[in-house]
Amino acid sequence: MRTPVITQALRDNLPSVAGVESIGIREFRGGPQGQAIDIRFIGRDAATLKRASETLQDVLEGFPEVNSTMDTLFYGSPELVMTLNARGTALGFDLTTLGAQVRDAFQGRTVGTIAAHEEEITVRLVRTSDATGSAALREMWVRAPGGTYVPLESIVEFSERQGFAFIARENGRTAVSVRADVVEGTDAGEILARLEADYLPRITADYGIAYEFGGRQAEQNAAFTDLATGAVFALAVMYVIVSWVFASWFAPIAVMIIIPFGVAGAIWGHYLLGHSLTVVSMMGMLGLGGILINASIVMIARMNERLAEGEGLRQAAVGASRDRLRAVILTSLTTIGGLTPLLFEKSLVAQFLIPMELTIVSGLSVATLLVLFLIPAILGIGADIAAFLRWVFLTSNAPTFREMIAGKHHESPPQAPAE
Repeated sequence: MRTPVITQALRDNLPSVAGVESIGIREFRGGPQGQAIDIRFIGRDAATLKRASETLQDVLEGFPEVNSTMDTLFYGSPELVMTLNARGTALGFDLTTLGAQVRDAFQGRTVGTIAAHEEEITVRLVRTSDATGSAALREMWVRAPGGTYVPLESIVEFSERQGFAFIARENGRTAVSVRADVVEGTDAGEILARLEADYLPRITADYGIAYEFGGRQAEQNAAFTDLATGAVFALAVMYVIVSWVFASWFAPIAVMIIIPFGVAGAIWGHYLLGHSLTVVSMMGMLGLGGILINASIVMIARMNERLAEGEGLRQAAVGASRDRLRAVILTSLTTIGGLTPLLFEKSLVAQFLIPMELTIVSGLSVATLLVLFLIPAILGIGADIAAFLRWVFLTSNAPTFREMIAGKHHESPPQAPAE
């Protein structure tokens, strides 16, 4: 029995317990940490953020795929709030000094320490009163800045409100996170997209707050950003190595042009088999790029050999495709054949690797044959562009425009007459 089945059964059969506000049941998950849905509200006071979070929770409970909705701002005990009235202000009271007197009256004040042998004894002055609770506060007398004592109740207005157990701050800002899980097999990204399109703009506008994504979505966004940086660095290294090996600025472009077609094949493979693109899929695309470049290098290396033997570009390209047809196809087929059984594996251990294998298999399936046709075509286009530039700038040994259009510069160069 799968763990999500057990946790869902527990959620469905939890009894209603008096005094319990929320119960969360979660299972261990691999991949990015955090819950599937984690939306953080910022920008206002705690009470406003709490009302916004309750509105969003009501929205989330309308999604059948969402469960265990909660926020990070829990109600605590009722609070008694004091506000200075006009008389208290006229007597010179302020909330800081008044709060210090109230705190000292109920918690005591440390008046000094006494050194006794190797220890220090703290001396705290504590007020005793027969009254308890809010009555003790209302019957309290406080000292005005002028030295006179007045009843606390005569200089403040008392009001009650529901307090919070604690208020979380992130980067110096009061923040409330609304979190929820989704049932197994549900794409949390689709739910977040619907919330961002239909609900979050209205909620943030009504309460004057801002929102940002956290949890698993934020971890995935950070991972995709790191992968994009790594991909740019990898492509730059590939370009430098290939250009150094072939002593050409254009050859690396012809070699690497196959990568986007492999990526397109990987995306189609995910779509056809019903898988979502994940961080693991993106990692597989980096490996796919390296495999496809290897096939392109084999093609170009053979074509350079034919060019060195005196063949024209057209004959060298066609001949290289014939010569390396078996090698390219067999290399791809052995890789695809070795990875395909893993795509249909049902064990839990294999589920983490399937997106990477699917990326490589589907990308290779689409791009293998393209290598044999696309790379020679790209090199031919490059030769056409070079011939056109030579013709425009009237460099020596440049073919005429009619010869360039006819493709005669692809033919073998004329042989020198025999002596």
